[in-house]
Amino acid sequence: MTKLTQAIALATAMTAGLAATATTQAEVSASVDIASSYLYRGTSLSDGEAVVSGSLDYGHESGVYVGAWASSGDTTNGSEYDIYFGFAGEAGVLSYDIGYASYIYPSQSEEAVADTTNNITATKDELGDVTELYLNLSAAGVDFSTYFNDNGGDYIYNSVGYGVDKFYGLVGVTTDLEDDGKGAYTHMDVSYAYNDNITFTASKIVAQSSGNSGASPQFVVSYSLPIE
Repeated sequence: MTKLTQAIALATAMTAGLAATATTQAEVSASVDIASSYLYRGTSLSDGEAVVSGSLDYGHESGVYVGAWASSGDTTNGSEYDIYFGFAGEAGVLSYDIGYASYIYPSQSEEAVADTTNNITATKDELGDVTELYLNLSAAGVDFSTYFNDNGGDYIYNSVGYGVDKFYGLVGVTTDLEDDGKGAYTHMDVSYAYNDNITFTASKIVAQSSGNSGASPQFVVSYSLPIE
């Protein structure tokens, strides 16, 4: 993964470690990141408030990698800790990355959370420990990713992205697998990498299953500082 795509992944998903690729030798890397908002798949999970995050990754020359990522969190679920592992490599012009990620929210794991509006009580597992299987493919400058979740609200998230110089565009589609399907939506992101550390991103939800796509655009600036 290039530094440009690392910065873009941080700005658009705040889960840059999930798009790791094989390294030429075993190595450990770390970074500290600051963003003006926790932008996750077209939505600000922090309600526009700034967040601080950090990551620690290990990549082996075989293509196997493992990592951990932590963030000051969103306004609903609190602090977040992610653990992920996978395998990445190349087959001709195609780069691939397949793996597993667990999103952990300690404050939600302590007890069940009651939804007083709908008189529903969510279990610890649903909010405290969400997992996804993912596959990332890249070829000829085009990136495709798919994520499948079946324990924190069934859904599939697919995205297609393309970069030109310092610009990167992405379209993401969340398909809600629940019976009502009301959580489905489509968003578009455009990012500009000012340099290796600073990235600007604009994101907009352009379609929702509820028919309301009038949500305001999200604008995020992020700064990534690698730890040597």
